[in-house]
Amino acid sequence: MTTTASPRLIDDLNVLHSSFVEGINRAVEGGDLVRAVELAQVYDVEATRMVAEREGKTHLLPLRRR
Repeated sequence: MTTTASPRLIDDLNVLHSSFVEGINRAVEGGDLVRAVELAQVYDVEATRMVAEREGKTHLLPLRRR
């Protein structure tokens, strides 16, 4: 019998992070700093959402910024 374990949260966060790093680096290399900042902000939201969903804390979303 084979069971397939769900990917670990840290593994999924690492994949998400890597994809955003690539996009942010391309934006910076292309001189598009506005796009780089936008991507960093989107990453923050996506990573936070991923953690909240996995931990059953979606009722705390969206996080309030100070």
